[in-house]
Amino acid sequence: MRAAISLLVLLFSMCGAQTRSTQTEVQTESQSTGAAAAAAAAAEVSTQLDVSAELRELRDMVVELRVLLTVTQNELKVMEAENSVVLQRLVVSETKVEALERVLTITQNELQNTKAEMKTKVGALERVTAAQEAELTAMKTRLAASEAEVMNLRKETAAQSADLRSVAERLAATETDMEQVKKDTAAQHTDLTTMKTEVMNLTKENAALKTRLAATVTEVEELKMDSAAHEQELAALKTRLAASETGIDNLKVENAAQEAELTAVKTRLAATETEVDNLETEIKAAPKVAFSAGLTDSGYLTAGMDDLNLVFSKIITNVGQAYSSTSGFFTAPVRGVYYFRFTVVDALDSRTMYIRMYRNGQQLMWLQEYDTDGYASYLSSGLTLQLEVGDVVNMGLPAGRRLYDDVNNHSTFSGFLLFPL
Repeated sequence: MRAAISLLVLLFSMCGAQTRSTQTEVQTESQSTGAAAAAAAAAEVSTQLDVSAELRELRDMVVELRVLLTVTQNELKVMEAENSVVLQRLVVSETKVEALERVLTITQNELQNTKAEMKTKVGALERVTAAQEAELTAMKTRLAASEAEVMNLRKETAAQSADLRSVAERLAATETDMEQVKKDTAAQHTDLTTMKTEVMNLTKENAALKTRLAATVTEVEELKMDSAAHEQELAALKTRLAASETGIDNLKVENAAQEAELTAVKTRLAATETEVDNLETEIKAAPKVAFSAGLTDSGYLTAGMDDLNLVFSKIITNVGQAYSSTSGFFTAPVRGVYYFRFTVVDALDSRTMYIRMYRNGQQLMWLQEYDTDGYASYLSSGLTLQLEVGDVVNMGLPAGRRLYDDVNNHSTFSGFLLFPL
């Protein structure tokens, strides 16, 4: 723009100089040729008219150029003002850029620090995860040992039940034998009475024979043969009597043996009855603890920002009243070995279901299940725990997780006392 203005000024100067030069030449020629011919004067006048016309055109051009110069100067001033504004904005922008560069530097430093902290936290999380995996492996080992112990206990219980049934069968057989022995003893008493009656008859008959022998001395000779026969018959009777007495002695010995055996059986029976009574007393005196409870009838149950203590509020069974449906805690009433089991459900559509078990506030179990089909998925497990009086066991739901239950009792918590210690 400044170059255009300079060109206009130069053109205006040249026009002015040319006009002055032409006027000077006309005046000089007019003075020197005052006496020239009329034809030459007419030609000069025509030339002067032409020059005047050119001068007017040049003046018009100069005026236009001056107006254009004025407009151009005004535009130049406006442009200089705009240039000043742009310069100020440029300074402000440079200041902002410098501030942004400082902020960027600070942000980069903070990002590096954050990366370092994240690496540290990731390392810590990896160590915690490794520790949790080790703990989970240990818990699985303990669970396998507990399940083996439960199987052994079940086998022992089955063996004890079999022994008890065998004792009952032997007792019934012993009672049957006792009844048979009583019948045999009664029969033996009957036979012995009969034998005694026969002996008494024989004695009376012998006495009659002696009386007849003393009274009928005259008939002795006649009756010698009969006496001999009678003597033979008496000998036979004596032989029979001796045999009967031997049989009676044998029966007495056998009866004594049977009485001794019967006494031994009665002793064994009394001992068995005592043992059965003790077992019944022990079973009746042993504490009875068992419970089962459903979670809710309200559908989905969701934990908030913090872990949620699960309260299985629908009591199904609560023998011993050791489980609280208001707090969700089971409190051990006696020292012993208990078994606990739970089942929970959720509809998993690319979700993970979690559940925890605690004893005295310490986590014993953490289980999870992942699925993507959107249908109900069940998660179940159990533990055998040795508890002291007052120990508590409860279930927990991690923050942000959910479970489902309704009137069909999909989610339940159960436990019972295996045996006291």
